[in-house]
Amino acid sequence: MRILQRQKLYLPALSIVAVVLLLLVFIGISTYRNLNVNRKNAMDFVRHQGLAMLQVIEAGVRAGMLSPRWEADAIGRLLEETGKSPDIAYIYLADSGGRYVHHSDPALNGTMAPERGKSISPVPAAGGENGGLLLAEHLSRLTDGTPVYEISKRFTPFPEEMLPPMCPFQGSEHCRRWVERHTGIRLAIGLRMTAFEAARQADIHHAVVMAGILVALASGAIFFIFVIQNYYLVDRTLQQTRDYTRQVVDHMANGLISIDPAGRVLSCNSLALNLLGLSTTGIQGMVLDRVIDLEASGVQETLASGRPVMDREIERQNAAGERIPLALSSTPLTDDAGAVTGAVILLRDLREIKRLEAQVRRSEKLAAIGKLAAAVAHEIRNPLSSIRGFAQLLGHLLRDRPRDHEYAAVMVKEVDRINRVVTDLLTFARPQEIEPATVDLREIVGHVRRLVEGDASNGGVTFDLRLPDTLPRVVLDGGQITQMLLNLCLNALQAMDGGGMLSIGAGADGRGGIDLWVEDDGPGIPPAHQTRIFDPFFTTRDKGTGLGLAIVQKIVENHHGGVRIESPPPGSDRGCRFTVSIPGAIQEDAP
Repeated sequence: MRILQRQKLYLPALSIVAVVLLLLVFIGISTYRNLNVNRKNAMDFVRHQGLAMLQVIEAGVRAGMLSPRWEADAIGRLLEETGKSPDIAYIYLADSGGRYVHHSDPALNGTMAPERGKSISPVPAAGGENGGLLLAEHLSRLTDGTPVYEISKRFTPFPEEMLPPMCPFQGSEHCRRWVERHTGIRLAIGLRMTAFEAARQADIHHAVVMAGILVALASGAIFFIFVIQNYYLVDRTLQQTRDYTRQVVDHMANGLISIDPAGRVLSCNSLALNLLGLSTTGIQGMVLDRVIDLEASGVQETLASGRPVMDREIERQNAAGERIPLALSSTPLTDDAGAVTGAVILLRDLREIKRLEAQVRRSEKLAAIGKLAAAVAHEIRNPLSSIRGFAQLLGHLLRDRPRDHEYAAVMVKEVDRINRVVTDLLTFARPQEIEPATVDLREIVGHVRRLVEGDASNGGVTFDLRLPDTLPRVVLDGGQITQMLLNLCLNALQAMDGGGMLSIGAGADGRGGIDLWVEDDGPGIPPAHQTRIFDPFFTTRDKGTGLGLAIVQKIVENHHGGVRIESPPPGSDRGCRFTVSIPGAIQEDAP
């Protein structure tokens, strides 16, 4: 589209340049032809004029010679009077040696004729053979620079065959000598070419002016092309800058919105649309107060007084229905006079910060619980050992009294249950450093299955192991991963009181990590409980301690991984799946 627009801009200028070039060629050819034609016509006219003048002079001489009053020097006076015409530069008769016999300027009589200018090839004169022969044509200049066209021919005023019957000086020796002296010499006339040169110069000047106008037009068109090129380069640079700026704004880590003084949206990046749960359709010109309370957020104060608002916390629901905590900052846009022309709003997603804050609070709470649990476990474990020993001894002494023996056995079981709780407390409270080693997940999953197989069989639960044939070996703390899977499996078995299917699976995540999951088809976990099940001592069972899943999360955190809950799992309408993701567990150099 932009290339087409550029071509449309270039087309008029290129058309002008093409037309100007054609006109320049046309004017050049036309001027050259006109000058040649005019020169030829002018030369023909001057030639005919010169020949006519020569013939008139010959006729005048002939007429005078036939008159009884003819005098020998009458031809000199005739040339002198004729030479006074403004179009005639000179007229002369010259002998074969080049000496002036008669000249329109009497002072030059008897002198030698100078060298003439450019010679023109002789051509037959008008009148053919009887009219004589044109001897020569010359183009020259006078001493004052006046251009002159000279035409000359053999002087034949009185043909010899006409002399006996017509000459009034018949029998006169003086007449014969005069005729013999002037017959066969060269008669020449020089005509001024000033008017012709002026017309020629006017034609050339007109052609030069026209060419100059066309060159000016062509220069303007070329300059227009240069302007278009610069415009295109500036426009392309501006477009690239605009695209780059749009890309930068679109890929900002924060949402960005610009509004006018009325609160209408002028621009908005994609992250802001996502955070506010909006689409690009209809966002331009939309009043922002429809999605953000401008008064409560402080944006209206920015528009009214130009006072910025920093990190005002608000909450917004996105398109998926999720409530998102946001930090809103608003800064004013002002003109040169300082008047507020709008505002720029930055939206920062606080979900990760809230999650980290919750994790810190949880860690602080767990640390406090851990200290308490360690102290309590230490104080309880020692008397428990004594109580269990005496209970066993009492059962041995009462073996003959079945009812009392049964009570003693119950005491031992309860003490063992208390000891397990204390053990879980110590496990949860004691800092655990992982000891990574290359392990086979198949062996770990198989071992966990054997540990819970008896309880599963008693509860009517069957196993479904989903382990790929190409499961890689991983570098993990095998003992802690076994404890984690065992806790998840025991939790699943307790959820399936009426039997069901327990699935254990593993697989590479495609990024160098490993995924492990435990899935059951029990009643599942309500959404309200999903955010609390990893809290210590939170349980929905009467005999549960609430430490099993807390220990699972602690083991996962020790491996820098994460655990997520899907209840129900994808493709099912009941049950629950726990998926543990441990990044970087697959080692390329693992044997």
